[in-house]
Amino acid sequence: MAITRIYLDDDALRRTMAISGVETEQDAVNLALRFFSTHAAAEDYEHPFHAGAATA
Repeated sequence: MAITRIYLDDDALRRTMAISGVETEQDAVNLALRFFSTHAAAEDYEHPFHAGAATA
């Protein structure tokens, strides 16, 4: 596992933790990464999702 310093959206992190029931920020980030990567469809690899579109 890699150690990475990142800036997180506090509200998105709080909501992810509340919805999922995980207790640590690390678990919430890992869960979100696993969820995102396992729910990607083949066409997502051809037309990648751009993070700028993810702002709420």
